Amino acid sequence: MKIRLQPGKSEYSEEEAARALGISAIQFRSLLVRHVVEEEALPNVPLMRFRPSDLWLLSVLVRQPSASEN
Repeated sequence: MKIRLQPGKSEYSEEEAARALGISAIQFRSLLVRHVVEEEALPNVPLMRFRPSDLWLLSVLVRQPSASEN
């Protein structure tokens, strides 16, 4: 998967991160719940900022098939 980073940008919002990964905001939140945050923390996700290194790690997780697909 190719991450679409914006030149000179060091932090991304939730929407920007989803767009950079080529997934929807709903898919992005689902990815975060499965691998990063507890569901109770979801109200704080719009306040989170993601760095390019975070997006790289999340892109690896996006490529993994979900347990339901195995």
